[in-house]
Amino acid sequence: MMPSPVSRTLAFFCVLMISLFFRSSLLAQGSKPDSSKVSTTRDTIPTRTTENEIIRAGDLSEVPNILSTSPSTFSYSRSGLSFGYSFLNTRGFDQRRQAIFIDGVPQNDPEDHNVYWTIIPDLAASASEIQIQRGAGDLPGGSLALGGSINIKTNPSRERAFNISAGYGDYNTSKLGITLNSGLIDDRYIIYARLSQMKSDGYRNGSSLDEKSYRISLERIDSAFTLRLNFYGGPVRGGLNYYGIFPGADNDRLNFTDPSLRKVNWSESFMYERRAQEHEEFFQPHYEATGIWNIDANTLFSNTLFYIQGNGFNDYDGTAPFLSRLSNSEYYRVTPIYGLRYNFTGITDSSLGSELVRGSVSTNQFGWLPKLEFWNTRSTFTLGGEFRFERSDHWGQLLSANEMPVGLPGDYHFYDYKGGKNILSGYASEKYDFSEMFTATASVQLLSQEYKFFDEKPFYLDSAAAAFRGITQTGWTNYTFNVPLFFVNPRLAMTVVLNDFISISATAAITTREPRLKDYYNAEFFSLPNFARKADGTFDLTKPTIDPEHLVDIELWTTFARYPIDDDVIFSGKVGGYYMPFNEEILQTGFFDRWGSPQIANAEKVDHYGLELETSLEFGTAARLNLNLSASHNEIKEFTRYADSISVVGKVPIGFPSLIGGAGLVLYPAKGLIFSLTAKYVGSMYGDLINSDYYRNDPYAVVDAMLSYRENNILGMHYVELRLNVSNILNKLYTSYVEYGSGFYVAAPRHGFGTLEIGL
Repeated sequence: MMPSPVSRTLAFFCVLMISLFFRSSLLAQGSKPDSSKVSTTRDTIPTRTTENEIIRAGDLSEVPNILSTSPSTFSYSRSGLSFGYSFLNTRGFDQRRQAIFIDGVPQNDPEDHNVYWTIIPDLAASASEIQIQRGAGDLPGGSLALGGSINIKTNPSRERAFNISAGYGDYNTSKLGITLNSGLIDDRYIIYARLSQMKSDGYRNGSSLDEKSYRISLERIDSAFTLRLNFYGGPVRGGLNYYGIFPGADNDRLNFTDPSLRKVNWSESFMYERRAQEHEEFFQPHYEATGIWNIDANTLFSNTLFYIQGNGFNDYDGTAPFLSRLSNSEYYRVTPIYGLRYNFTGITDSSLGSELVRGSVSTNQFGWLPKLEFWNTRSTFTLGGEFRFERSDHWGQLLSANEMPVGLPGDYHFYDYKGGKNILSGYASEKYDFSEMFTATASVQLLSQEYKFFDEKPFYLDSAAAAFRGITQTGWTNYTFNVPLFFVNPRLAMTVVLNDFISISATAAITTREPRLKDYYNAEFFSLPNFARKADGTFDLTKPTIDPEHLVDIELWTTFARYPIDDDVIFSGKVGGYYMPFNEEILQTGFFDRWGSPQIANAEKVDHYGLELETSLEFGTAARLNLNLSASHNEIKEFTRYADSISVVGKVPIGFPSLIGGAGLVLYPAKGLIFSLTAKYVGSMYGDLINSDYYRNDPYAVVDAMLSYRENNILGMHYVELRLNVSNILNKLYTSYVEYGSGFYVAAPRHGFGTLEIGL
């Protein structure tokens, strides 16, 4: 009998833990290297750390907008502003295919893979550093990176601080914040706390947002051990922005530039705009404890325990159920057959009239992230793991309609199910310095995952519904299934230092990533399970028909270290290329669910390759100029499972522009004064797989500006700082993203926001 994936992973982890005891006696003979050698994960993949000025300038921005001028990246938001359901694309790969962390804790939803920045409010205000890494990441753990990795660090400063800030801008946008940092108390303790509230009417119609946030960090620092506790989150209430707008007759696109029409916020029916009752409320508190133990001069052991709890709902238009083959009463399960089972008077009308629906989800996620590092003068060995367990409860409720069943219970759910995921990961990495000129790193990750779907509320199949499913079975039914997955992800990296100025690095990695839970079965929409059929037409829930995707990532980079061109100008930069062929790539098909999220299928072969260039010029202490450019080729080579009869071979996948450019200029013209300009160019991309003109998002360029002035020790205050952010200063009317069925997402014209911050 073959061992299970879970037992194989645990056995691997235990064997490696035992091996550490044999290594420790050898490593103890070496000496602890400098701090640059403690972290072994960021030396070959192209990585960029966001400058403090850019983080500080993001008074309102969610993280995707702050990072949008990084190489090969762009962001967009469904609200049209820098906040309110914003998303980051790296090399064209969406957020679901990026590994996103806060202080090393994974943030991608275990079931959905996405990150909803809006329900992590005011994150940038507490960020001390943001790292973005492109390609198949070498940040080990259960959250797999295909397009890139992001880690937001929130380490509190050891300097005492107390400040308050207030800001106001266009669209009745306001933000209040207060921050307390105790600094280092008795050379041992740090207490950090921040409270804030941001409110906005939003740019698009019905896109208001009200975010309240808190963050508390407690830290104790001893000679050999550091303990840090983090608590953060906040309730969020906002309007719904699931869908964009569409071109007019004959694809004239006049409504893209019309000041009123471009702000239209469609309901699910696409017949009228959102009603006032439609909104969402979410609250996702985070609880984290991290301990770092310097066991000896050559051994570091760190542990992070975390718990993330999520609760929320959205009230949305329900007049057009997702599957038009069902009447509204059938979709909402209020027909007489349901009435008999649940004790109400059922109805059979095809339209109940003005339906308002609540979709609710609650999640509980527990995790443990251990990591052990050994080093000597030449090598660093890292052993770690990720153990994460998540459970969720999903349900939908018909809140109101013109015609409601008599006696319908107030807690009646037309769908109700539970989901979950177990993630067990073990990884090992060895970095070895063969000489001062040559370093190699080899790592491997063993990853066991298991999806769980259970406790689905039974639904009734009449003869027509059964025939649609290709079965003869009628009556009450529901589904229960588990999907076990096991992946081995190896990686090899090498760096050759040619001289003090030039180094060359190469990496090769193989990564596999699983589909979402809803890709196997979407219980909210009477969808068919994506599992193989048995001879009688029923589903074999042990054999899914949607497969994990497999990536080979090969990268070659040349890095130019800081080189003085003359006494006042320093040059640095990187140039390189990547080749990322996919097997069974999970692609958007051009179809979407009620929430505007794309449906997917496996494309047997897809190629992605490109060239990337980034450079920086530092002009003494007066200015800094950053430039980057990426050109890529993205092509579907084989996609026989595409639902449409039209061939898409040779086409570009959805959301992949072939050209992306960015620039950032920061000036320090006088003491305390900072002026920055950031520019972004994004080439054309398509929202459908046939690359039609109708769903082509045209190229756009946008420029933002920030002006900041800080005066220290004034009127008894530690400092006073004024900041002015102006977005889209050229007042371009453009659309920033497109998806088939969801439409084009517009960006707001020129708008500004001013902030006054006082340090006491």
